[in-house]
Amino acid sequence: MSDSSSNVHPNASLAAQQAPTPRAQATNQELALMADRITDAVLVCDAQRCIRWANPAFTRLTGYTLEDAYGRQVEELLSGPQTDAEAVRRINQWISQGEGVERVAMCQHHKDGDAFWVERTVQPLPGPDGAVDRYIEILTDLHAQRWAQQEHHSRLEAEVALARRTTFLGQLSLGMRGPLNTIVGFSQLLDMDIQAGPDARRQVGNIQQAAQQLIHLLDKAVKLANAEDRALPVHAQRVNLLAVSKETSHALEAAARERRVTLVIEGDGPTAWADPVHVRDVLTQVLRFAISHCPADNTVWVSCRHSPDHGRALIEVNHPGGDGLLPGGDAGRLFEPFKAVPNNAPSARQGQSVDELDDHGMGLAIAQRLAELMNGGLGVTTALGKGVMFTLNLPLADRLVSPPAAPSAAHPPAGIELPPLRIIHVEDNALNRSLVEALFAAYPQVQLSSFATASQGLAAIQGEMPDVGLVDINLPDGSGLDLCRTLRASPLTRRVPLIALSGDALPDHIARALQAGFNHYLVKPIQLQRLLGILAGMPANPPPR
Repeated sequence: MSDSSSNVHPNASLAAQQAPTPRAQATNQELALMADRITDAVLVCDAQRCIRWANPAFTRLTGYTLEDAYGRQVEELLSGPQTDAEAVRRINQWISQGEGVERVAMCQHHKDGDAFWVERTVQPLPGPDGAVDRYIEILTDLHAQRWAQQEHHSRLEAEVALARRTTFLGQLSLGMRGPLNTIVGFSQLLDMDIQAGPDARRQVGNIQQAAQQLIHLLDKAVKLANAEDRALPVHAQRVNLLAVSKETSHALEAAARERRVTLVIEGDGPTAWADPVHVRDVLTQVLRFAISHCPADNTVWVSCRHSPDHGRALIEVNHPGGDGLLPGGDAGRLFEPFKAVPNNAPSARQGQSVDELDDHGMGLAIAQRLAELMNGGLGVTTALGKGVMFTLNLPLADRLVSPPAAPSAAHPPAGIELPPLRIIHVEDNALNRSLVEALFAAYPQVQLSSFATASQGLAAIQGEMPDVGLVDINLPDGSGLDLCRTLRASPLTRRVPLIALSGDALPDHIARALQAGFNHYLVKPIQLQRLLGILAGMPANPPPR
């Protein structure tokens, strides 16, 4: 080699400086090939830690080529406003003491100024005389690792927020349903037995309607929160939209007749890939809104059709009127909870049934969120003189399949006769115990015993073997779930029918109670007619085996 080899050009191989043997040259070539292929940035620096060689990964990571970096120190090249000066000082101190540096995380800066995180490893290499004449430095990109950590932290924060919201809603629901149970229950008893005139009955009806509206809003708030947090499951399948539209319209015919509105269903029956329960819920909310805002003696049109160009199945709900419904054309306002929407339809001033109570906009907000959960959308357009048009779009399935007709809901008879029953009621709230006692006071053939704690109720059921047990879930000395599990674990009491009475309306909590062994779960405020209907059809408890 000539003497000029001491002034190495940045593109020259490091091995050319040392006149290697053929074997050493082959080894250096293999090392260079490996350094070219690995993803970490590899640098070879001289005794003053000036860069003499860098692999391609260094350029990809920092934006600097070997020509840019040659003869410069790493700190000079990559330090910036976000670089920790104390960390740089510690690295320099360790190196000056002849020590290596292992995987120190640092913020460095790209050629364009952007910050990025790396782990720096610096190893000194001594020469033949034992003095350090080179350094090997490795920069490991931490972008993917830090992104994963941030994502994990964000998920944890979201899960904690969801848990707090769910806990809050559950506690709010539970706390409100206790007083509402008293209001609704005693007003139902008054409505059953009252002998006063029409004014008194009307006042009792007002109490019931106000309480039912509170319950309605509470249920909608919980459902809206679950929909926003994707807590609602989606069971997608082929759904014939024309069949679902007819079924939903049929369920709302009475409300439409009351408001002198005609429902007309038409279309070619497209099949969507969606959850049939959620589709029914969405369409129910939209139709209720359309019926309540449609002028009397007019028609709400429901049209089902394909949109093959976009691979979508559509349901369009159109009704006349609606002028001034959305001032300024702000269609999104309809889907915002607690946003007042004017209702100028004459029929809107008439009395409302429980199913049509004002939900302060939460119904349409829930409907839009359910549509999104099914990979669809719900929008609305309105124009002067053209009415209001809601459009539900859903993914289009590949062939038409009509879903099986859902069974019609059973309604308990107005007058319910009970067989002779021995009932044990476990409830810590004195007003709720009084309500149940007042309910069965009209049935002398029913023997009712009430207890305030789980231990008292358990002992009474085990000792008396009643025909049925009514059990609150949240008791002062334990859980009604544990009481149920204890009874189901014993051969003597495992067949005693148990009905849970609770203010907890969260679906997973209801499922947990049924899995524990309860035969039925009634959410407070309890519909007394439903409770009586269950008891009327419940067989007497057979003797233990």
